[in-house]
Amino acid sequence: MGILSSLFAAVSGLNANGSALSVIGNNIANTGTVGFKSSRAQFADLVNSSLGGASGSIQSGIGVFLAGVSSNLTQGSLQTTNNALDLAVDGNGFFFVKDTSGSSFYTRAGQFNINKDGDVVDPNGFVLQGFQADSSGAITGTIADINLTTTTSVPQVTTEMDLSANLNSQDSATGVKASLVSGAAVSTTTAAANLSFNINLNGDGAKVVTVATGLTTSGLASAIQTAVRALSATDPFKAAAYSGFTATYDTATTLYTFTSGITGLPNITGSTGTVVVTAVAGDSLGTNLEMLAADSPTSTTGTDFLISDPIGTSTFSTALTTFDSLGVGHVLNTYFTKVGTNTWNWNQVATTSEVTVASGFSSGTNAIVSSGTITFNTSGALDREATILYRNSGGTGIDFVGAAAAQTIAVDFGTSVTTNGGTGLDGTTQFGSTSTLVNQSQDGFASGSLQNVSVASDGTIDGRFSNGQIRTLAQVALARFNNAQGLSKLGKNLLAEAGDSGAAIIGKPDSSGLGRLRSSSLELSNVDLGEEFINLINAQRGFQANARVITTADELLGELVNLKR
Repeated sequence: MGILSSLFAAVSGLNANGSALSVIGNNIANTGTVGFKSSRAQFADLVNSSLGGASGSIQSGIGVFLAGVSSNLTQGSLQTTNNALDLAVDGNGFFFVKDTSGSSFYTRAGQFNINKDGDVVDPNGFVLQGFQADSSGAITGTIADINLTTTTSVPQVTTEMDLSANLNSQDSATGVKASLVSGAAVSTTTAAANLSFNINLNGDGAKVVTVATGLTTSGLASAIQTAVRALSATDPFKAAAYSGFTATYDTATTLYTFTSGITGLPNITGSTGTVVVTAVAGDSLGTNLEMLAADSPTSTTGTDFLISDPIGTSTFSTALTTFDSLGVGHVLNTYFTKVGTNTWNWNQVATTSEVTVASGFSSGTNAIVSSGTITFNTSGALDREATILYRNSGGTGIDFVGAAAAQTIAVDFGTSVTTNGGTGLDGTTQFGSTSTLVNQSQDGFASGSLQNVSVASDGTIDGRFSNGQIRTLAQVALARFNNAQGLSKLGKNLLAEAGDSGAAIIGKPDSSGLGRLRSSSLELSNVDLGEEFINLINAQRGFQANARVITTADELLGELVNLKR
């Protein structure tokens, strides 16, 4: 009967609109829920069998039913926060989290923090998943819990020091260049027989070199070279001067040329690195023969650099902290001593208790660990850097107490460079102005603990450590689905993979169709209150109208019953 059908249709309308009110009410209730996606009730009609035969020309509907509830997956507005681990997905994708049993869940709510175990977790305690990073900060392909509790920055030993300064060219030379070959003859003072000489680097004591009589020209030069090279010294600085000594004779000019074995050291009269001595009567060498070399930095006589008085025997100094193999910092003071025109010695000094040095290289609280020489050209540009000399027992490096032995630290004072078609200066210079430090740096650092983190748009989590280092710790993983509408809602802002959604496709933010991340931001609910209120009115009117159908059908049935009266 048609009246009864209208009753049942109206009842289904009440049920359907009641369900719509439930969906709308849930949307309105979650206007403040981070990452919430609004839903919409979808209705479908119910059709009874045909009343007019097989043609279906007369069909009567029997009401409506709730065909489904679809999610509105459009992105919500982003709200800025002051927590770097508050994350929002700008675009497609879901955060990937796991519970303690290893079950996977997905969410758009990026309210994360660090729990007592160092895991990055959501308010439910589920751990955020991401691509792991190795100890050097390189991202691997392994996806696991993002954990920051054991993250430390391992120390890095100092291997290089860069130092740029201006050394005042007007400073007086305070270093003394001792004679390598000098003094009156030992056996005689007559020119013709003057073939024995004092060899004395200041502080090393007199050594006698004797060559056979009767030698002249190249033969005499060769004999002197052999005799000097046969000398030895415990000080590697002096030993190098002996072992690399050269002597030559020029037949055209009848001049002898003598060169120190220390690379880059000029003599006292010029910047050629050699001394030329004119032969005297009888083709023998007179008492004025000199082969000059810079004095040893450990000299205890003369006015060269003294470890017992580093400030008084230098013209400029600077300090820089370096690090050993254990990450322990050691202050190295670099002292510059002018030893001649355009020539400077430098000595690096550490605290005696922190290093082990060869005998004679320490005094009181100071110890020399390395030395070298730099020279400049007439334009004030750095010309040469002598090979560094280490002052440990083997001359191979710096021995910091308790750390790896023979640590080598390359010292770079800079070089001349060409810029814009002209000659420029890079690094240490020698100009006629006050000595001053321009810049210095070194490549080592101590161990450090994690201080704070930042998250980039590609999901990389960078940690800043107490030692000033920054290293990538992990990269947040995002998931997407072929049919995100098919995900199963579990409450607590969580979604789960379902048969209709398809399998999760995991990837890195801002790639493979996934959105980028916004740190210190949260995605707000995408509920539109204006639209929801309109839907609320429509559902209310629908409910009221269906109620009127029931009351009308009831009145008609009452009239029908009254027919019997």
